[in-house]
Amino acid sequence: MPNPTELNNGMQELTHSQPPSETTSTPPSGKNSGRWTVVAMFGFAFMMIAMLFLYWELYTKPFRSLQYAIAAEFPDSSPKVIGGQHKSHKDISPVLLRVVVYVPDKDFDPTTDDAKSEVRALDLVRLAFENHDVDQYEQIDVVLLQKVPEGARKRWSIARPVDEWRAELEASGWEESPPTDET
Repeated sequence: MPNPTELNNGMQELTHSQPPSETTSTPPSGKNSGRWTVVAMFGFAFMMIAMLFLYWELYTKPFRSLQYAIAAEFPDSSPKVIGGQHKSHKDISPVLLRVVVYVPDKDFDPTTDDAKSEVRALDLVRLAFENHDVDQYEQIDVVLLQKVPEGARKRWSIARPVDEWRAELEASGWEESPPTDET
């Protein structure tokens, strides 16, 4: 049987001359334990979720009744309504209300059928007048989108001042009534 030094081929033999030490002491001062780090991470996550919820609530609340009205009249349209002014610290752009909806494939192609697109836009603007205070805006933009399988989506849009939309609605026989704000 070969001796241990021959097996190690010149390597130093490991010895356990020191007694094993127990590590039951508290961490040195100035350092956090893993438990408090995890608690801090969870606290930060909950705070960020609460801030995101609050931001989204404040961002969508003014337009929620209009979005619900559009969704009720045009199912599967996934309405999105936003309002305000681009670069609001400057007076270079109008204060606008933008209504973005999807047109299902089975309805019509918004890029080729302008007559149906304009009728849909007028219906959306009518809903805006009935469900939101549009007098605070200078312009209303309507964007119709259509998803195309395996391709780019189709987009049609129209933008007019609020007074032009009002005149067109009144010419179609619509009578203005105060908006219903059911938030």
